[in-house]
Amino acid sequence: MEKGDDETLEFFSIESLSHIIGVHKYTLKKWTQDFNVYIPKTKLNNVTCYRPDGIDVLTYIKQCSDQGYDRMQIKEMLAKSTFPVRLENMQSASHQSNDGGYKENVVTMMQTIGKVVSNVDHQQRMVEIIKEKQKNQNKLIKDIKKQTDEIDHLKREIETLKQACFFNRT
Repeated sequence: MEKGDDETLEFFSIESLSHIIGVHKYTLKKWTQDFNVYIPKTKLNNVTCYRPDGIDVLTYIKQCSDQGYDRMQIKEMLAKSTFPVRLENMQSASHQSNDGGYKENVVTMMQTIGKVVSNVDHQQRMVEIIKEKQKNQNKLIKDIKKQTDEIDHLKREIETLKQACFFNRT
């Protein structure tokens, strides 16, 4: 553990995480390499330590793996998830062996960015549709207000006519 000024930050070794997540430490090492852009980590005295917020990511990966998803499927699901991408891990990925891990991470990042842009565009179109519907609703409200005013006016005229008829009879 490392202590800050007011708070205590907890860091976990790969062994600690393997007990918490419930997988062998070699499996966990593979996952931390394969999915490194989602797993927050730091170096303390040249030892890689993992932050507590990585536990949720690793638990998710374990659940996916237990359900039979392969590495690429899990990467796609992580890209669609709400887990943040750790840009600081992207640089360390470039120092990995030439197994294509860095390129895969860049591809995953680009896919994630593309999906975000697509979602933003879709939401902007939805906002425009909602604005148009609101404009139509406001027009209908104005028309209903006019009709209500006209009905009130006609009611008053009817009352005036009724009173005129009543007075004319007597």
